[in-house]
Amino acid sequence: MLDTGVHQHPDLDGRIVEFVDLVNQNNDAYDDNGHGTHCAGDVAGNGAMSEGQYQGPATKANIIGIKVLDKMGSGSLSTVMEGVQWCIDHKDRLNIGVISMSLGTPASRSYPTEDDDPMVQIVEAAWDAGIVVCVAAGNEGPDQQSIASPGISNKVITVGAMDDRGTIERQDDRIAEFSSRGPTIYNEVKPDVVAPGVDIISLRSPNSYIDRLQKSARVGEYYFTMSGTSMATPICAGVVALILEQNPSLSPDEVKNVLMETAESLGDRNTYGAGYIQADRALLNN
Repeated sequence: MLDTGVHQHPDLDGRIVEFVDLVNQNNDAYDDNGHGTHCAGDVAGNGAMSEGQYQGPATKANIIGIKVLDKMGSGSLSTVMEGVQWCIDHKDRLNIGVISMSLGTPASRSYPTEDDDPMVQIVEAAWDAGIVVCVAAGNEGPDQQSIASPGISNKVITVGAMDDRGTIERQDDRIAEFSSRGPTIYNEVKPDVVAPGVDIISLRSPNSYIDRLQKSARVGEYYFTMSGTSMATPICAGVVALILEQNPSLSPDEVKNVLMETAESLGDRNTYGAGYIQADRALLNN
């Protein structure tokens, strides 16, 4: 998880196996913003404090928290790139299979192609090293050509957000208004897939910046509601973790193919990509 950090929440039950603070150089896991903790729960929360009600897809996954964003949720390009490079360097030691990046910056036309974008270069280096990278599409919808960098990369899995409207049935689901749309500024089709991203209940980081700013979003003592492609991305990353658990030999390209080929097609590719991720179908066809 490259984000604002991760709070040692009971629903992660000792599964934070490593924490790297590239902002304040602290040694112990923490999250002074709250965003990263929510995202960690979207991947791997086991629902321990909610009797299993609020779970992520990969409830047994280990979490490596890499703090690249500060208390306000801001950060530099160089720090984010350093975080990705850290993952590449420690991939084998920690068995890193998935990077989840619920962050991005507006794609810049100052780069002649996406391959010239330094953020794209570093996430593609991780991909080529054998790590599946899931990246948020961005929250600049419904405008076209609003996909953020590094989500403009042709290699990584770029995730848009769906609004499930608070129901289990999918018939009433629709694309979240804020979910960034393709094509990219380089006229490539994006996002790749979509996942739930509206009113997602996940882990709360007590007394963090967002927790104090949005007290009404608290759900009991341990949980918090947030919306964004930031939430859809780690949910997708959790499904990727399940795919890799079932078949660790798959390459990042093969994982992406499984995810896209089993997705539920919803129409316009520059809105929905290949469609709604289907964890059950992805695992059956893996």
